[in-house]
Amino acid sequence: MQNFYGQTGPLNCPHSALNAPGSPGAVGLPLPGQDAEVFWQQVFSHVSFGASAVTQGDFVGARGTLADALFTITDGLASDPAAGFACSLGVASAYRVLALAFSADGGLARGTWAFRRAQQIALRFQHLAMVWITHAWEKFARREEPGGSGMAHYDTAYIDGSAWPISLQEINSEMTAVQNAIAEDGRPAGHQPRWADVPHDFRDSRLKFGIVSLCAYPPDHVLPRYATSNHQIYADRHGYRYRVGRERLDPKRPPAWGKIKMMYDVLEDRSVDWWLWFDCDTYFMNMTVTMDSLLYKYGRARSSTSKRSRSKDALGQALKDGLDPDMHMLVAEDHAMLNTGAFFLRASDWSREFLQRVWGPVDSVWIDHPWWENAAILWNFLKDNSQKFRAGDTAALSGEAGSGSADDMQDIYPPEVRLAPQSEFNSYHPATSHFLHDTWEAGKFAIAFNGVLSNTSPEVIKVLYGNYYELACRMNEVQDKCVQVEKALPWLGEA
Repeated sequence: MQNFYGQTGPLNCPHSALNAPGSPGAVGLPLPGQDAEVFWQQVFSHVSFGASAVTQGDFVGARGTLADALFTITDGLASDPAAGFACSLGVASAYRVLALAFSADGGLARGTWAFRRAQQIALRFQHLAMVWITHAWEKFARREEPGGSGMAHYDTAYIDGSAWPISLQEINSEMTAVQNAIAEDGRPAGHQPRWADVPHDFRDSRLKFGIVSLCAYPPDHVLPRYATSNHQIYADRHGYRYRVGRERLDPKRPPAWGKIKMMYDVLEDRSVDWWLWFDCDTYFMNMTVTMDSLLYKYGRARSSTSKRSRSKDALGQALKDGLDPDMHMLVAEDHAMLNTGAFFLRASDWSREFLQRVWGPVDSVWIDHPWWENAAILWNFLKDNSQKFRAGDTAALSGEAGSGSADDMQDIYPPEVRLAPQSEFNSYHPATSHFLHDTWEAGKFAIAFNGVLSNTSPEVIKVLYGNYYELACRMNEVQDKCVQVEKALPWLGEA
């Protein structure tokens, strides 16, 4: 088929063994019928119309057409959008073009609130595009070598050579451009802080906090020993609860899903007000920073007073204000998108219902997504935006842009969710960050090792686990509470 660029290529939809032979996603899939092929040809026509409208400057027309298409192909924006996974490449294309319908709006002056706001909306549509294109890439562009060798290669042309208006380079380049546009004014990512200069050791004695982690590793793995020690020392320092699991919680799902089940279970403990999920491969590095301070920084209830100093009166006013009762979750995005390696969750009915939606049915389409529960959470947060913003940005149109206190993240995430910069509680090791994501340095609260293994080796990461554990012990002067670190490369000490 031919797209609006004049390029021709196959639709590769519905995904199947016919157009993706040897791919893991095609295993067991029935061959599509003619009706399914006709359906996705019609979807292609709508997405192509939207792309053409964007190039002609008809952003309103593009948004409406694409919103209608997305509603149809995702089962009405369902939490478990099974229909869309028949052609995740097509869904990704629709979101990529919808992002352009906001980011490419030439009627917005660069540097204005409305321009930044449009880029924020566009970026989250790009995040959704990445969720869907990653599924197409890993499940259908991947080609397993015959013979069970475990070797594989990727057929880039499955995406880049298709008729759909998307390519791997386009979506990545466009996302970088939008991120750069947002960062131009130097403001930190995420929602505006409610109490920017909160003391890092601030405490609200009325609130009870807990930390949850899952360290389901083989018995001889060094990480659980270091991580649970680090987590427990931090929890003891501030009087927080600490709950850690050591067994895989659901054998029918990848281990990452244990996060959702374990968080749901701990919410039954009514004696704790807020829980912090903390991946096992994450350490507390600056133990003077309290969970209280982070929640108050981004979730303090709005007050009529303008005082935000460290004075006794200001601290008293903060305690009087308390936390915003409408905030139930504090989470962060890295340079790519939402990352749930660490997040705060209020013990509330909203949180329990949210986790139930993310978990989904026993045959949820998200179970084996390459990003597992992270993809399901992101989808549930952002899926309704195509309808919410189909007529444009109501906040900008209503004149809220002129308000100095206007938050350009308003209504992009659900109102119960607030977004903090990654640097607050989920900084990465340089092996993962490549200095694109936030990189840990002395003084920052936490360091996460996710992705380090794939960029190094088992022996190297074993050394890093031990070195940073010892560093946290020294920096926080708690060596007497720390466990002994194993020598990771004992042969180096041999004569």
